[in-house]
Amino acid sequence: MGWILRRAPLPGALAVVYLIVAFIDEAVFARTIISLPLPSDRAWAIEVRDLFLVAGLILLYLEIFKSTRTTNVEISEHTLSFLALVATLLIFLLVPKMGTSLFGLIALMCAMDVIAGFTVTISAARRSVGIERAS
Repeated sequence: MGWILRRAPLPGALAVVYLIVAFIDEAVFARTIISLPLPSDRAWAIEVRDLFLVAGLILLYLEIFKSTRTTNVEISEHTLSFLALVATLLIFLLVPKMGTSLFGLIALMCAMDVIAGFTVTISAARRSVGIERAS
Protein backbone atom coordinates (compact mmCIF):
# COMPACT_ATOMS: atom_id res chain seq x y z
CA MET A 1 0.00 0.00 0.00
CA GLY A 2 2.86 2.39 0.80
CA TRP A 3 4.33 1.75 -2.65
CA ILE A 4 1.11 2.93 -4.30
CA LEU A 5 0.92 6.08 -2.18
CA ARG A 6 4.54 7.01 -2.95
CA ARG A 7 4.07 6.55 -6.70
CA ALA A 8 0.48 7.75 -7.19
CA PRO A 9 0.07 11.25 -8.63
CA LEU A 10 -1.52 13.12 -5.75
CA PRO A 11 -3.43 15.73 -7.82
CA GLY A 12 -4.87 12.82 -9.79
CA ALA A 13 -6.00 11.23 -6.53
CA LEU A 14 -7.72 14.52 -5.66
CA ALA A 15 -9.51 14.36 -9.03
CA VAL A 16 -10.78 10.88 -8.14
CA VAL A 17 -12.08 12.16 -4.79
CA TYR A 18 -13.77 15.05 -6.61
CA LEU A 19 -15.42 12.60 -9.02
CA ILE A 20 -16.78 10.49 -6.18
CA VAL A 21 -18.10 13.47 -4.23
CA ALA A 22 -19.60 15.11 -7.34
CA PHE A 23 -21.51 11.99 -8.34
CA ILE A 24 -22.83 11.50 -4.79
CA ASP A 25 -23.90 15.12 -4.17
CA GLU A 26 -22.61 17.95 -6.35
CA ALA A 27 -24.14 20.59 -4.08
CA VAL A 28 -21.68 19.71 -1.30
CA PHE A 29 -19.00 21.89 -2.92
CA ALA A 30 -21.04 25.06 -2.33
CA ARG A 31 -21.57 24.38 1.38
CA THR A 32 -20.01 26.90 3.71
CA ILE A 33 -17.82 25.33 6.35
CA ILE A 34 -17.02 28.44 8.33
CA SER A 35 -17.58 32.15 8.01
CA LEU A 36 -14.94 34.41 9.51
CA PRO A 37 -15.52 38.12 10.11
CA LEU A 38 -12.91 40.44 8.62
CA PRO A 39 -11.90 43.89 9.89
CA SER A 40 -13.51 45.34 6.75
CA ASP A 41 -16.94 44.31 8.12
CA ARG A 42 -17.18 41.61 5.51
CA ALA A 43 -17.40 37.89 6.20
CA TRP A 44 -14.99 35.45 4.59
CA ALA A 45 -17.00 32.33 3.79
CA ILE A 46 -14.86 29.22 3.38
CA GLU A 47 -16.61 26.59 1.29
CA VAL A 48 -15.86 22.95 0.57
CA ARG A 49 -14.57 23.90 -2.92
CA ASP A 50 -12.04 26.19 -1.26
CA LEU A 51 -10.74 23.27 0.80
CA PHE A 52 -10.38 21.22 -2.39
CA LEU A 53 -8.23 23.98 -3.89
CA VAL A 54 -6.09 24.24 -0.77
CA ALA A 55 -5.69 20.46 -0.69
CA GLY A 56 -4.75 20.50 -4.38
CA LEU A 57 -2.08 23.13 -3.84
CA ILE A 58 -0.62 21.22 -0.92
CA LEU A 59 -0.64 17.98 -2.92
CA LEU A 60 0.98 19.77 -5.87
CA TYR A 61 3.75 20.98 -3.56
CA LEU A 62 4.28 17.43 -2.30
CA GLU A 63 4.44 16.15 -5.88
CA ILE A 64 7.08 18.72 -6.79
CA PHE A 65 8.99 17.78 -3.66
CA LYS A 66 8.78 14.09 -4.67
CA SER A 67 10.27 15.06 -8.05
CA THR A 68 13.51 16.18 -6.40
CA ARG A 69 14.44 12.58 -5.66
CA THR A 70 16.77 11.00 -8.18
CA THR A 71 15.87 7.33 -8.23
CA ASN A 72 15.23 4.82 -10.98
CA VAL A 73 11.45 4.96 -10.50
CA GLU A 74 11.14 8.56 -11.68
CA ILE A 75 10.09 7.48 -15.19
CA SER A 76 7.20 5.41 -13.85
CA GLU A 77 6.11 8.28 -11.60
CA HIS A 78 6.18 10.71 -14.53
CA THR A 79 4.23 8.22 -16.65
CA LEU A 80 1.53 7.89 -13.99
CA SER A 81 1.34 11.67 -13.63
CA PHE A 82 0.98 12.04 -17.39
CA LEU A 83 -1.76 9.39 -17.49
CA ALA A 84 -3.56 11.19 -14.64
CA LEU A 85 -3.36 14.43 -16.64
CA VAL A 86 -4.77 12.81 -19.79
CA ALA A 87 -7.59 11.14 -17.84
CA THR A 88 -8.41 14.34 -15.96
CA LEU A 89 -8.50 16.39 -19.17
CA LEU A 90 -10.69 13.84 -20.94
CA ILE A 91 -13.09 13.71 -18.00
CA PHE A 92 -13.16 17.52 -17.83
CA LEU A 93 -13.95 17.80 -21.54
CA LEU A 94 -16.34 14.87 -21.95
CA VAL A 95 -18.28 14.41 -18.68
CA PRO A 96 -20.88 17.19 -18.30
CA LYS A 97 -20.90 17.09 -14.49
CA MET A 98 -17.14 17.65 -14.41
CA GLY A 99 -17.15 20.79 -16.56
CA THR A 100 -16.66 23.08 -13.56
CA SER A 101 -14.00 25.63 -12.72
CA LEU A 102 -12.95 23.59 -9.70
CA PHE A 103 -12.36 20.43 -11.71
CA GLY A 104 -10.64 22.50 -14.42
CA LEU A 105 -8.24 23.85 -11.79
CA ILE A 106 -7.59 20.32 -10.53
CA ALA A 107 -6.77 19.35 -14.14
CA LEU A 108 -4.43 22.35 -14.29
CA MET A 109 -2.74 21.10 -11.12
CA CYS A 110 -2.23 17.73 -12.82
CA ALA A 111 -0.65 19.56 -15.77
CA MET A 112 1.62 21.53 -13.45
CA ASP A 113 2.60 18.25 -11.76
CA VAL A 114 3.72 16.81 -15.11
CA ILE A 115 5.56 19.96 -16.21
CA ALA A 116 7.24 20.57 -12.85
CA GLY A 117 8.15 16.91 -12.47
CA PHE A 118 9.94 16.78 -15.81
CA THR A 119 11.59 20.17 -15.23
CA VAL A 120 12.90 19.28 -11.78
CA THR A 121 14.10 15.85 -12.91
CA ILE A 122 15.91 17.27 -15.94
CA SER A 123 17.54 19.98 -13.81
CA ALA A 124 18.67 17.40 -11.25
CA ALA A 125 20.03 15.16 -14.01
CA ARG A 126 22.00 18.05 -15.52
CA ARG A 127 23.51 18.84 -12.14
CA SER A 128 24.50 15.19 -11.66
CA VAL A 129 26.11 15.08 -15.09
CA GLY A 130 27.86 18.40 -14.43
CA ILE A 131 29.22 17.15 -11.13
CA GLU A 132 30.46 13.91 -12.69
CA ARG A 133 32.17 15.80 -15.52
CA ALA A 134 33.87 18.16 -13.07
CA SER A 135 35.37 15.27 -11.11
